[in-house]
Order: sequence, then structure tokens, then C-alpha cells
Amino acid sequence: MTINRNLVNWSRTVHVYLSIALLVVLVFFSITGITLNHAESMTAEPQTEVITLDSLPTLPLDDNGMITDSPELAAYVRDEFGIRLEFADLTIEEPFITIEYDGPGLQALVEIDQDLGEVYAETTNYGLVAVFNDLHKGRYTHIVWNALIDISAIILIIFSLAGFVLLLPNKFRFRKVAKYSLVGIIISTAAYFVATL
Repeated sequence: MTINRNLVNWSRTVHVYLSIALLVVLVFFSITGITLNHAESMTAEPQTEVITLDSLPTLPLDDNGMITDSPELAAYVRDEFGIRLEFADLTIEEPFITIEYDGPGLQALVEIDQDLGEVYAETTNYGLVAVFNDLHKGRYTHIVWNALIDISAIILIIFSLAGFVLLLPNKFRFRKVAKYSLVGIIISTAAYFVATL
């Protein structure tokens, strides 16, 4: 099989630089893959903090005199409880405002009683390992992190294809790697069927 030398040289360059770019990503997802697989034994005890306030700041009201969804409410929730309202679920059922927020390794609930002017907030932190596990799964994460996961996956595909091209000129090494790959596929397939029985 004749392989274009320029393609091989290009693949070698791509393979080297992408391996450097992927190093941190691969280490992170490898470690968090282990912690995720053993989450029950590695996750810390949840730490819950409860805050009650008996006063509310001046916030915009609707025609019925009730607090409405507004930038001022978002700023209050962010400054007081560290919750970004654009990433939370907000429910207004007069006289209550309920805000539920899920973030990596974190859950928060804020209830505002507009009649009494009271606020109840409960934040549960599941620890650093839980944060990493959620990041691994892309759960409760920002669009920027989700984009990073997608980009990393694309780079990994290119990295793998470049490595494959590098093997093509060497028939002996290619056959050897192909055998190991076949063994890996068989083991992975067998593990899948065992796990899904």
C-alpha cells in the first residue's frame, strides 16, 4: 500500500500537537471516570446550609403588587445566595417565588414569601468529587463547558485518525496493532453484554 508522504508527515505533526493539547483533558476524564465509577465510596457527605431572612430588598412589582421576574431579582439572588437566575428554574405562584438551582456538585432552593417578606434558602454541597463527576458528565454545566467536551471529542477523533494514518506505511506494526485492537473490541463487547444481562 502506497501512502502519500505529505499525508504521513501532516498526520505526524497533527498527532504530536494534539497529544499535547489532549493531555490535560485525557488525564481529567480518566481520573473522573474512576471517581464516577466509585461515586458511592468517594463522594463526601453532603453539607447543607440553611439561611432564613426576615426582610426583602425593594424589588420591581407587577400590577398586583407582587415581585416579578426582573434583573433586580436576579441580582439579589446572585449576590445573596450565589445563584445565577438564568441557570435556575423560577416558579411564581403568589405569594411565593420558588427558585431551584442545580450546579456541578451543588443544589440550592430559595423560597420567597412575599406576604410575610421572608426568605428561606437551602444549599447542599456534595463536595469536590461530586463537582468533578458532574463536569465529567456535562451535567448542570454551562454551555461553555459543554462546548469544551464536544471540541475535545472532535480533537480526540482527529488524533486517533492521524495515529491510524501513521501506522499505514508500516505493515508489520499495523497488523500487530490491528490484532490488539480486535482483542480490545472483543473484550469491550463481551463486557457490554455481561453488564446488560
